[in-house]
Formats: sequence, C-alpha cells, structure tokens
Amino acid sequence: MKERLKYVDAAKGLSIIMIMLGHITGYSNSLDNWMSSFKVAIFYIISGFLMSYTGSVMNRKFKDFSGHLLKNLMLPYLSFSILAIIADIGILRVKSISFDESAEVVRGLVCDTVFLRGIHALWFLPTIFIGEIIFFILLHSHIAFRMVYAVAGLFSITAFNKLLDLVENNFKESSFAYVSLSRLCCAFGKSFMAAWFLLLGFYAFKLYAKLTDNRIKLALGIVMTVVNIYLSQLNEHVDINMMKEGIHPTLFYVGAILGSFGAIMILDFISSYKDLSGLNYWGKNSLIVLCTHTALGFKAVIFLGVRKYAFIPRHMCPTYMFMCFVVLILLMFLTCGVIEFVNNYCPFLIGKPYKNSNNK
Repeated sequence: MKERLKYVDAAKGLSIIMIMLGHITGYSNSLDNWMSSFKVAIFYIISGFLMSYTGSVMNRKFKDFSGHLLKNLMLPYLSFSILAIIADIGILRVKSISFDESAEVVRGLVCDTVFLRGIHALWFLPTIFIGEIIFFILLHSHIAFRMVYAVAGLFSITAFNKLLDLVENNFKESSFAYVSLSRLCCAFGKSFMAAWFLLLGFYAFKLYAKLTDNRIKLALGIVMTVVNIYLSQLNEHVDINMMKEGIHPTLFYVGAILGSFGAIMILDFISSYKDLSGLNYWGKNSLIVLCTHTALGFKAVIFLGVRKYAFIPRHMCPTYMFMCFVVLILLMFLTCGVIEFVNNYCPFLIGKPYKNSNNK
C-alpha cells in the first residue's frame, strides 16, 4: 500500500472547513465568492488525483470498483439520511407541528433521499458515487470518448438545467414525475460535472508527479491562488448544490482549476517543512463532517445558540463575519466529538469495521 499524501489530506481538510464556513455565512461576501469557486471541485479533483497515484483503478473490475463505492459512499449516505430524517421528526415533534405538515416534510426528505437529491450536505455523496462510476467507464473506454467528454462535460450542468426546466414546465409540482425527475436531474447534472473533474485530477497527477522543485510549486501555487481570488469576485452566486455555476460559467471552471491546484501546490510545499496534522485530521475525517454538520442539525443548533447569547448582525459587516468564525470554531469543537464517537463506537455508519483493540 502506498504512503498517504499528506498534502492531499490537508487539501481535503481545508476544503471541508471552507464548506462548513460556507454553510454558516448567509450573505454574499468576497470570502464566500472565493471559497465557492473551488471548495467542492477540489474534492473531485483530489479523488482523481488519488486514483492516479495508487493506480488501482486501472486494474480493478467494475464489480469490485462499484462494490467499494457502495460501501464507502452510498452506505454512509443511507445511514446518515435515515438519522437525519429521525432527527427532523424529533424537531417537528418538539415544535408541535401538525401531523399533516410533519408528514409533508418527512415525505420531502424521503424523496430527497430516494431520488438522490440528498438532505443538506448529503447531496455530495451520490454525486461523487455516480461521478466515479462515469469516470471508471470513461477511463476504460476508447480515448476518443474521453476527448469528447473533455468538452461535453463542461456543459453537463447547463444541459441538466435545461432538462430541469422541461420538467418544471411539463409536470405539476406535486406529481410523482416532477418529484422524481427534478431530483434526479439535480443529482445527475452534478455527477456528470464531477466525472469531468475526476478525469482532470487523474491526468493532472501524472504531470504533477514530474514536478519536484518545491520553489516552483510554491510560486505556481501563489500565482494561481491570487489569480483565482481576483476572478472569483467576477463570478458571484456559485452554488454547485443548486446547480449554479455563477454569472460566468466559464470562470467557474477556470476558478475551480486555479483554486484547487493553487491550494494543492501551496500545501504540498508547506508539508515539506511543517507538520499539517491539524488539517490532515479534518481531511481524513471529511466524510463524517460532511454527513453530520448540517444533516443532523449541529450547525443550526450552534448558530441559534450563539445568536441567543451574543449579537449577530442581520446584514453583512465585519462583526457578522467575526461571529460566523466564532460559530465555525464551536462547530469544529462539537464535530471533533462526533468524529471520535463515530470512529470508535459506530464506524459501520461510514462503511468501516470496528477497530481491533490491539491496534488502537
């Protein structure tokens, strides 16, 4: 087994922290514009990176590959979706919401789960699952198909948004066809986009592995990051969950590439001289963080708790951003406990076996 790439775990850690902060802030701001430009795409790129690094994907049969994904992605998706639905039922009971209203909410959550729309941040898991399936098929197909996809994949979100418009215009919102097709359009649109970034990461690693000069890595990383910070301010309203590539979709792909590889190169440079165990911890446990911090309501509880005892402005200003970072820190403390609990007492939720006491 190959040694873990510390800078890759650190990049995943940075990404999941940005995702957590992005779920806390509620008003448009420059920091969110920058984070949104690559905080999701970098996960897909890193997945392609790692499959290229290990080389295992080329030797695996489809049955083994898909079985691995089902265990490590869709099992956690199902597990935490069930827990999220149970948690929401409990909240509805506490709020004394009527049975009919509660039933409608629960029905919506079940539909989101079954048709892969996902509850809160859980949407990411089916998209990377389907994306990796598409990636595997492309990787084992003729190179011509990959070359076509290198262009066609850039328009996947646009194409599925068009399909979504057709669904909205031709079916009643309450109909089964609308409920199922609209959610599936969202899931598959993001999945085809994910496959594009997976392929990019897979082939980019082959080039990146040849770059050995740390000074060049740092210089390129800084340049890419600075350029992306500027470009991200020109492309507001990026929200991959809602299938929005921003005002200028082209800039989303440019920004995702620059932001992701800029962060990877800078972290690779830093990891050569400094321990990144803090970011590595969040990267290694990013799946648990993704599945719990919004779906189980932890972010909402902490935000409301802070708002009850401290002043949080209801508009964008320095004080608002400061309080968002306070909420982030508290959420990270809580999530650390959740990570340890899941890893030690119920690892089956994320498709892992119980640890042998001799190996702890």
